[in-house]
Amino acid sequence: MRRWVVSSAIMVIALMVGVSLVSMASKAAAPTYQFVEVYAVAYPKADEDARQERRWYFSQVIVMPTDVPSYSLVKKVFSPYFARHVMDPVEARGIVLDFSEQDVRMNGETSYTNYETKAEAEAELKKAIEYRKGQGGNIYSFEIDLKDPKGEATSKPKLVYHDKEQVIYDKPKQ
Repeated sequence: MRRWVVSSAIMVIALMVGVSLVSMASKAAAPTYQFVEVYAVAYPKADEDARQERRWYFSQVIVMPTDVPSYSLVKKVFSPYFARHVMDPVEARGIVLDFSEQDVRMNGETSYTNYETKAEAEAELKKAIEYRKGQGGNIYSFEIDLKDPKGEATSKPKLVYHDKEQVIYDKPKQ
């Protein structure tokens, strides 16, 4: 009888640990969401003394990549993506687009690296865009597609807000 009680207790504990591990694994596998904000300054390559256009670029809400730690996403994923698929095509048209790694932010000014729901991330994206409208710059959207990037055809930058005090050097196709 005593053996049966001990082995039953061990089975119950093992079952509880197994359920906890499955629960933790399912929580870890749930997607999280984010957007990317990039601050940049644009000016004609031919006239570096020309008035600068201040720009904020906002991505759409995306599922946060899981193959790179969140603290490395800006450096290893988003800065190179923005340079290759937004900045390089603009510069090919004779417009310099200056930005640095410090100008690339996940989820704007918030301290969150991700959101649990897409709706929550989209609400924060709208707030971030509204906040930047008062900062004296033009606001552009761009798309992130890490699976099939094809330059500007993928990133599709669009002017979504024009600050009347700002010049526009390279108006993207609408």
